[in-house]
Amino acid sequence: MGKSLIIRSSSSRLPDGDLKSNLGDLVRSTVLLNCINDNFLWLTDKKAVKLLKWFVSPDKIITYDEGINPSLFSFPSELDVYNLDNHIPDSEVYKRIHGNWHGFIRNGGSGCFPQNDNIAAINSYEESNYKISWQQCLIEGMGFQWNEQDYAPCTVHGNISHDIGLNCHVHTDWPSKRWPEKNWKELDTILSKTYSVSWQKGMNDFNEYISWLSSCRVIITCNTLGLHLASALRKKVIAIVGPTDGREFPYNRVSFVKPDSRDCMPCNLPECKRKADCLSEIDANMVSKAVERII
Repeated sequence: MGKSLIIRSSSSRLPDGDLKSNLGDLVRSTVLLNCINDNFLWLTDKKAVKLLKWFVSPDKIITYDEGINPSLFSFPSELDVYNLDNHIPDSEVYKRIHGNWHGFIRNGGSGCFPQNDNIAAINSYEESNYKISWQQCLIEGMGFQWNEQDYAPCTVHGNISHDIGLNCHVHTDWPSKRWPEKNWKELDTILSKTYSVSWQKGMNDFNEYISWLSSCRVIITCNTLGLHLASALRKKVIAIVGPTDGREFPYNRVSFVKPDSRDCMPCNLPECKRKADCLSEIDANMVSKAVERII
């Protein structure tokens, strides 16, 4: 095998054309490292480096701002390019990258298109009829065989100091993912009778955030970055989902709690058009019972 270049930044282009932060898919993309040899580089943006460095050796990470080492392109026919970005962060850099492209392919202009249906199915928040996981779509879409490839190991390994971690925050752009605050407080009251409970820490510091996740035996979360990071840390995870369905592969450690099925779910919308707030139908007792099943 020759050299490989993985392209994945901290953002994705949504179906409405907006460019949004998408650190969860950045972490999920590390499953691809199970399919290539160690002779690779990862091209990304500065924002992603603060998180990616815990999964990829820093000497293998290059950014658009730093420029591209010309030696990478000395033998373009041997370079396999695995592009997971559905947008082009820097068109001038893209023009210089020659080799065997996989994933999202530059269309000659300012955009790119999915190479096949599997790659199309990993587009963020787009409706998909696929019943297979996001990770399987990625692996097979890039031309590899699906063998339940797991996240790249995280280099953070802290001591367990809490039974339960409540990963309660969601991005302000996605209120539909939010489980009501009163439900979190009720859950804390129930669980604290039996377990040690810790509330989310490190909101503005990835180092503190990952250390906090590492300190918990079980993570309860909505469909956010915390779900993917906790799974990457090989934690037991209870995910409260409904409006958005990331088709996360469970790896025998992720359990899902959902509201009753309905024709609009998953809507994959930042805000519910029906003002139904379906996640509020999940009460604290439903989640606490899920905890009992896995502890």
